[in-house]
Amino acid sequence: MEWSMTERILVAYASRYGSTEEIARVIADEIAALGYEVDCMNVMEVEEVAPYAAVVAGSPIYMGKWLPEAVDLAKRFRIGLNERPLAVFAVGYSMKEEDDMIRKSARASMNELRMYVHAQAEGLFAGKFDPVGMSTTDLQIMKMAGAAPGDARDWTAVRNWARALPSVLFTLDVEK
Repeated sequence: MEWSMTERILVAYASRYGSTEEIARVIADEIAALGYEVDCMNVMEVEEVAPYAAVVAGSPIYMGKWLPEAVDLAKRFRIGLNERPLAVFAVGYSMKEEDDMIRKSARASMNELRMYVHAQAEGLFAGKFDPVGMSTTDLQIMKMAGAAPGDARDWTAVRNWARALPSVLFTLDVEK
């Protein structure tokens, strides 16, 4: 199938405190700057994937997994998502460390998602830990993990991944 830049791409995200949303919006902006029409929205706002030539979906990693609403997107739209190119990304503050074990754990956060869909591209990005506005439970988890507040997002890595997506997604045959 031949793809054109007039095709729409969906960037859908789950975000608990805004960091993953900010990453999704940068991804959407980078793809749009390449000339594609892009819609960026929370996974809970997605009503259908049929209008899109490709989908990019992302979630923060909490307790070693994607947020339930992000996995639910894959469950609800698994047929449509498997009929078009799909890229997924996970965001975790622990990924500020360039460590193979941490990256392996971050990849494992998408295991439940893989039961429903097959992504042609996966991105792993460090996140941000800002205690302002966080729930008491999430703050305790971060403290138990020994995390200090900070923003570890690598915007260059996010932008480079986003700019590469159309060439990766639109040159692959998606199994129908």
